[in-house]
Amino acid sequence: MSTLKRKEREKLQRRNSILNAARELFYRKGYQTTTMEEIAEKAELSKGTLYLYFQSKDELYISTIEEGFYELEEKLLRATKGKRNVEQKIRAIYYAFIKHCLENPEYFRITQYFLSGYAHDNISPQLQKRINDLSIKLLTYGSKAIQEGVDSGLFKKDIDPFDLSVIGWRLATGLLDLALVDGLGEGMETGQRLFEEAITLMIEGAKRRS
Repeated sequence: MSTLKRKEREKLQRRNSILNAARELFYRKGYQTTTMEEIAEKAELSKGTLYLYFQSKDELYISTIEEGFYELEEKLLRATKGKRNVEQKIRAIYYAFIKHCLENPEYFRITQYFLSGYAHDNISPQLQKRINDLSIKLLTYGSKAIQEGVDSGLFKKDIDPFDLSVIGWRLATGLLDLALVDGLGEGMETGQRLFEEAITLMIEGAKRRS
């Protein structure tokens, strides 16, 4: 292995170590109270090294959210592949999102805190735009499938595909809050039933009536 390739691999490993440490601390302590000193200590690096990779705690925080979004996008892309009809595709996209969040609660909690908390109000518009642009991109996976339903006559013609995709996302995140914070009562069997009922209600409500 050449010296250049080894250095590139070491830089990538160091960056991943920083992201892993930051994600754990942001999840456990929250964005506001986590410090760069704590992240550096967790990553077993100097504080100065962190700033070689991320200009600020804000950028590092946004990068942890982006990391989760990139992983989710891969799963949504897979959900749209294969021989599925429109309804099956929408369900596959919805369940891919649910599964991703349940398997990665740290990504979900960090992102939700950004969307509704102190971080969103205090991070620069430029960094906010990075997350907003990625959010819209992820939502288009649902809106494209819904548009297929409109075009095929399955769904009402006056349905706005992007709006319905947002509704589906908000249904999911609301139930995920219950699942990950409150445990959904008797456990995940209850949660699974609620997830299924939510997407069924959304799909059935969008269908064209003959």
